Order: sequence, then structure tokens, then C-alpha cells
Amino acid sequence: MRMPFTTEQLDLLYKNLEDPVYFMKQTGNTFGYLYVNPICKAIFKKELIGTNLDDSMPPELSKEIKKQYLIALKVGVRHTYRDYNLFSDLDVAMETELTPIVFEGEAFVLAVTKNVADQKKIEEDYLFYESLVQNSVDPMIMISAEYMIIDLNTAYEKAFGVKKQDWVSLFYEDIPDKQKELFRAGKNLLKQFSSTSESTSVIMKRKKQNGIEAKFSVSYSPVNENGIIRAFHVVFRELTSELLLKNELQKTENILESYKDALNYAALVAIWDVSGTIEFVNDNFNELTGYKSEELIGLTISKIGNTEISAEQYGEIRNVIRKGQIWRGQIKSMKKNGDFFWVDCTIIPLMNVDGKTYQVLSILFDVTDRKQLEEQLHFMAYHDSLTSLPNRRYMVQQFERITKQADQKKEHVAWLYVDGDDFKLINDQFGHDVGDEFIYHFGQAIQNSVRKNDLVARIGGDEFLVALCDVVPEESQQHIEKVINRINQTLSEGWYINEHQFTPTSSAGIAVYPVHGNSFDSLVKKADAALYLAKAKGKGTCHFYSNY
Repeated sequence: MRMPFTTEQLDLLYKNLEDPVYFMKQTGNTFGYLYVNPICKAIFKKELIGTNLDDSMPPELSKEIKKQYLIALKVGVRHTYRDYNLFSDLDVAMETELTPIVFEGEAFVLAVTKNVADQKKIEEDYLFYESLVQNSVDPMIMISAEYMIIDLNTAYEKAFGVKKQDWVSLFYEDIPDKQKELFRAGKNLLKQFSSTSESTSVIMKRKKQNGIEAKFSVSYSPVNENGIIRAFHVVFRELTSELLLKNELQKTENILESYKDALNYAALVAIWDVSGTIEFVNDNFNELTGYKSEELIGLTISKIGNTEISAEQYGEIRNVIRKGQIWRGQIKSMKKNGDFFWVDCTIIPLMNVDGKTYQVLSILFDVTDRKQLEEQLHFMAYHDSLTSLPNRRYMVQQFERITKQADQKKEHVAWLYVDGDDFKLINDQFGHDVGDEFIYHFGQAIQNSVRKNDLVARIGGDEFLVALCDVVPEESQQHIEKVINRINQTLSEGWYINEHQFTPTSSAGIAVYPVHGNSFDSLVKKADAALYLAKAKGKGTCHFYSNY
């Protein structure tokens, strides 16, 4: 059975990968294992090759995985899904990226699974923290290390008669004198905090919105990031029961620890406001990108590293964030030194009590090595291993794009089926090693004879397929003959292999889109038929297909 990749090619890319990799073939209503990397055996503790999903998984799990595989094949592009049950006994969450491949009429799926338990924990910790803060019955306020009010919850507004929209972003010096007096004791306490300080509670009196003076236990907790205090979380608990107070203070401290763990655990962290202006990046961000925090604070997020992201993906991210939802995906960007890198990105909108986003938190993981492996595999799937030119599969993939472009411009696409004359004699006389090098030079000669926007593919032996784009109908024959003459001229200049000079000739059959057909297979068959007639006329000739 022929496959898009050999076991050796897959081993080259995935043998030492710590993430499980499966290469599957659709067989009836299930998928069979054609390749798994060594880590799979350690997980499943049995041989998978020769079995299928139904043999290796519980029925409900197999049903769900097959559903995801079929989705990937249906949409025809990479598809990602999460599975929190597959390895539940290991207490991990898994995310699988599926690459659908159709090869010689059969369907295959390449599945790369990674552990996203840490990512999931970050998201859940943050959402848990945000939910508890906003829904807490206790007044809470967040103050930056520069004594600016960052956030406060609904309970704080109700208790003390203030409006969040009026207070957020105010510095201590900017608040009214009456309130400044109330804050003075707290500000003096905050000045005493160091990076090693723990939460501190003090008792204070504060007049509530209803005019009644109440006694509160106020807990001040520093939020540390890499040994630096970034903010203070302040919780007011009205004193009604000392035992209840003690329990609630412990809960608050646990929430803060979860938040800090989530913030510090991520590989890279950046926070920006709704206009895209960066307000914070952690040290890990500097280590990967080469940018120091002082270079980034105040810049617009889109200016970092010339992020290579389409307008379509930008629109998708904006729409998700505006809905108050978390966006996850992969983004290609550039380091300060010009090197590219890939990150797995989680973008979380931070919303106020009115449901409006006021800040955006992004948590990033470096996945550059994995993306480079995938790009290698993609290149091997769509390129000829001997010449490094595209293969037939690549031409099929590009057919719709170049013909659609031709339709829009009212132009033609010429398909040249080019075949070397007497190539068999090269192999017979000099051997296959010389024959392989000859084919490489032959392909380069054709590639060097066409324009950059034309396509050249090796489709077998000494047979090459050339797609000439931007062909003006009125000048079609002249254009095509000029290219064929250029190919023959380049071939006649020849090359040396082991001190032997080769000056080959080639024959070509030509079919033109849309004159001779509208499908790839039809045009290639007609170009091949025209090649047969060209061969009959003699070496170094060409023939145009005719419908008559």
C-alpha cells in the first residue's frame, strides 16, 4: 500500500518528539494506525500498528475521536480539538491538531497530541479568580504599585457609594481630598511592603453609603511577579463574626495564590489596554523576543515583531475578544534580531462589571520547534525528494487558485507536459546515480527557463509538468512557443556530471485552460496525449492538443 510519507520520513520528524503522533488511514467507518512514534507505546502499553481506533479505545472515546477526524477531512484544513478524558487517569488534558491528507483517492489523518494541562489550569485559575472577585459579597479593590486604582467590584461600589467608571485609572493624588483622607492609612501601609511581604490585615472604621459607620477587617495582599510587587489586592470584611472572618480571609488568600500561580506559570505574559497599548510584559517575554520591557511598554501590540497574521485572523481575534470570550490559536511573529518564532496563544479579555473589556491578557507558549517540524513534513508531502521541485499533489492543490486568478483577469493557463528524450539511455549507460543527478539538472533547467509566477513540478521519471500563468489569449501560441524555445535553449547549454557533458533535448505536449478543459485531470491527460504526438514527430518538438 502506498502512503504519502514513508516510515523513515515520519521517524525523522517525530521519533524523538515527546508529544504522541499518530498517522491514520480511513478504512470503512474507522481509522487504522499506520505509524505511531515511540511515546505512544509508553502510553498505550501495546502495539498499535495494524489495529484501529475501535480496537484501542473505549467505544464512546473512539466515537468522539472519529468524529473529529471526519471533521478535519470534511473541512480539508488543519483542525484542533481538546480531549480531557483520553488520559484522565494521568490527570492531564490533551489537545490534538489534525492534518487531513488525501492521497491517491484515500483519506489519511496526521494527529499530533500535546499536553495542555498547564494551559488549561491558567485559563481556569484566571476565570475562577475573576468570577469570585466580581461575584463576591465583600468589597474588593485592586491598586497598582504606583497607587493607581486598577479595578473594584460591585460590592465595593454598593458599600461605599462610588462608581467604578469614575475611579478606575485614578492615582491616589487624583482622588478627592475627602476620600484621600480615608485612603491615607492604607497608602502608608502599602509603602511598607517589600517583595517578601505577605498579606496583612488591619482593623479600620469606614462610613458606608447608608451613612452608618462600620468596622472592617481590611486585608492587603501584594501580587508579586518575578520578585516585583505589581499590585495590591484589598478586601474589606465587615466585622460581624470573628470565626467567619478568619475563614473568609483564608479563602481570599487562596484565591490570590491561584491568581499569582496562573500569572507566573505562563511562559510569556503581556497585558494591553483596549486601544492595544502594552501595559505589562514579564521577563519570559524578554527572553524569547529579545525586547526589554521598557522597549515595549507604551507600544501598540501590533508593532511587536511585525506579527505575521492575516487581516482575516485579526478580525477573528477582535470579534472573539469583543464578545468577552477567550481566543486561542497560533501566531507567527519576529524576534528583535529578525528571527521568526511561533507561539501558542491564549488571549483573555478582562471585563468590568458592565461587561465591557478594559484590558486584554495574553499568555503565550513557544512552539517554534514543533512548527518547524510540521513545515518540513508539509514540504516533503508536496515536493519531489530528488529535485526539490513541487510534485503532482502540489499542482492539484494550486489548480483552483491559478485558474480562478486567470478567470478574474480573463487570461489563460498553459499546461506543458515536458519529457526528456532518450532518458533511458542515460540510466543504461551511466547508471542510476548519474541518472538521478541528470534529472536534478534537467528540472533546474526547466525552472530557470520560466518566470517566478509559473509553476514547475516533477510528476515522474523524466516527466515534468509546467503551468504557465498570465497567458494573454491573443498571444497564447507565441507566448508558449517562446517558453518552450527557452527551455530547449537552456537544455542545449547542458551541464557536466563526472566530467561527462550532457546536452539533452525535450519534447512537450500542450493543453490550455479553459480552451481544452476545466479540470486538472482532463488538462493533464490532453497535454500527455499531445506529448505522444510530439514524440512521433521527432526529438525536441512540441505539439498543441486539438479537440478535432
